[in-house]
Amino acid sequence: MKITAVDIHDVAYNLAWNPIFVRISTDEGIEGVGEVSLAYGAGCGAAVGMVKQLAQRFLLGADPFRIEAMWHTLFRRTFWGQGGGPVIYGAMSGIDAALWDIKGKALGVPVYELLGGKVNDRLRLYANGWYVGMTNRARSAYDAPEEYAEGAMGIVADGYDALKFDPFLDLSGLGPRMPERVLPKRMSDLAYARIAAVREAVGPDVDILVEVHGNLGVTSAIEFGRRIEELRPFFYEEPVDAMNVDAMRKVTESVRIPIAAGERIYTRYGFREYIEKQVLDILQPDMGLAGGLSEVKKIAAHAETYDMHVQPHNCAGPVSTAMAVHLDASITNFIIQEWFPYHEPDFYELVEGALEPEAKDGYLTVPDRPGLGVSLNMDMMSRYACVHVE
Repeated sequence: MKITAVDIHDVAYNLAWNPIFVRISTDEGIEGVGEVSLAYGAGCGAAVGMVKQLAQRFLLGADPFRIEAMWHTLFRRTFWGQGGGPVIYGAMSGIDAALWDIKGKALGVPVYELLGGKVNDRLRLYANGWYVGMTNRARSAYDAPEEYAEGAMGIVADGYDALKFDPFLDLSGLGPRMPERVLPKRMSDLAYARIAAVREAVGPDVDILVEVHGNLGVTSAIEFGRRIEELRPFFYEEPVDAMNVDAMRKVTESVRIPIAAGERIYTRYGFREYIEKQVLDILQPDMGLAGGLSEVKKIAAHAETYDMHVQPHNCAGPVSTAMAVHLDASITNFIIQEWFPYHEPDFYELVEGALEPEAKDGYLTVPDRPGLGVSLNMDMMSRYACVHVE
């Protein structure tokens, strides 16, 4: 079997969400799909160009079954792979997933079988994205603590017993405003009030996950973390930038809440120090940025030697969700999975077999479809730009 073509689908879904899908075709008619998780922020255009270059130079004519060899090639022969960032590692991640998808489909088995077999039949999920709204025209979010409380009760009514939100989000100005490194008292008080309102609304048995997006300085992160300890968050995510391991460790050592991070950490080399210094309690590698299934499986195995949990970051499209689910099914240190159940229905129609609608009562039963179990909906793809390489 040989790779004959690569398509990069640039899905500009709305102002805030732009998934990048990679579709690899072979001479035996089997196609595989992967995703680059630069779906938000700035960078998706760079990902399209990077996948195109990698496809032209390394993929065409290659054997798609030689997944580890291809990963090694892309890491060593691109120059930037040895020390790169989200653009090249994201491109490698999307390609890697598509190759696993091809192999699973060719052999008639789910990808998790190729990763060692199923460990977890059923995955616990936490709901994200419930407190913000995004369209092609505007972005909105809850503001008052009472709004967060009411929204959280709706999530629980939908069957979820875990939910995440960024209590600092402020959309009252011309664009999103995040907290300063030195946290103003007004913003600290509002963020605390939002979390407290949610805790009171959902009660003690629902887990609250607090997201900070790396915005605080160390002192403010410690002060706020100590303040919310009494509200018993399930974890405190990216209280400070993940680029400074020692700064994160100082927070970890000063706050009695589990610390999670990883969406902006790439490959086993980026996670190594976090794991070996036991800085984090929960690792959050992104399946479409950290190096793909091949690499995140290795990161999880390394974390397992230190009894650390893994929760794949998942804030992109429905292919990224499938990638995470197959990893979750195959590792022993899985703890919970990030889930976005509240997109518009046509978002999930970007693929055939989207997993998000299959969740029930806050859990997903791992499907047994061959490969990743999803394929691109080509009618939907026809609405968006595509770069074809052959």
